[in-house]
Amino acid sequence: MLEVRSTVWIALVLAAVTPPIARAHFVLHAPASWREQGSLGDPQKVGPCGDDDHPTAATTGIVTAFSPGDTITITIDESVYHPGHYRVALAVNDRSELPPEPPVTPTQSTECGSAVIADPPVFPILADGMLPHTQPFDDLQSFTVTLPSDVTCDHCTLQVIEFMSQHDSPCFYHHCADISIKAGGAPPSGCQSDTDCGDDDACTTDRCNTTTKACEHVDETLADIRSGFLGTPQPSACSNDKVPKAIGSLFAKADGLVARAAENPTKAARLLQKAAKRLRRAGSKVTKATPRKISAGCAQALGAVVDQARGRVTCLLNAV
Repeated sequence: MLEVRSTVWIALVLAAVTPPIARAHFVLHAPASWREQGSLGDPQKVGPCGDDDHPTAATTGIVTAFSPGDTITITIDESVYHPGHYRVALAVNDRSELPPEPPVTPTQSTECGSAVIADPPVFPILADGMLPHTQPFDDLQSFTVTLPSDVTCDHCTLQVIEFMSQHDSPCFYHHCADISIKAGGAPPSGCQSDTDCGDDDACTTDRCNTTTKACEHVDETLADIRSGFLGTPQPSACSNDKVPKAIGSLFAKADGLVARAAENPTKAARLLQKAAKRLRRAGSKVTKATPRKISAGCAQALGAVVDQARGRVTCLLNAV
């Protein structure tokens, strides 16, 4: 049976000597938020993740990678003070799995007197009653949470909510981070460079957050296209081989079409389809290349380059 205890923020004396306090806000710094946040952390009022249908807040596309059982760091900036505490929960398949906000007991002076704290926390709640405070923080605040060792997911939701005492309803603000939990999701001691974070997903840019030392996997869009986006048809395994001109030419044309797609969003789908067609032809020529033209090792490496390029184009097509 879940044991609970209530942390009560007594307001009667404070209310008699202190003017009303402004509405609290907080910014989620780590793991990276699923959406862009304003300087105070907005949007954050509506659960479960701060008003999912907010018309102006863009999503970041960041999925931070962890491994089962990892102890991770939650970092927040309480940009506008209110006495209270924080809770962390995890949804594996869908945000509807996130638990409801805990019951709140009002007082005579405030709608938000105290909130029930899960002690001990029971999944999907990972931690509760974190950073209890009755005075403003001087700087960023961090605390650690341990992920379940028996849960894996490619794209799940880590929710951080703030309970605010001495506050008019609503009594909670909300932020979420998109994360993955799978074996090898992040180096045991944290990543040091982008190369530590590579995975097999052609649809993401893999990078190391040098502040949190956590891997982040960001969905690629037309805005991410740059020179040489598709790679090069001259892998190191082909250093002693001469790649057939037809393959190099088809690859270069595909890369050029992708670059044009980035410059012409309204024509992007058609241009990307043309690029995909060139890459299919290039892949076919690699398969048909005889050992007299290129070595088996070169053919295998070149085929992998073409397949990766085709995957990236397919991802872009799915995004437009």
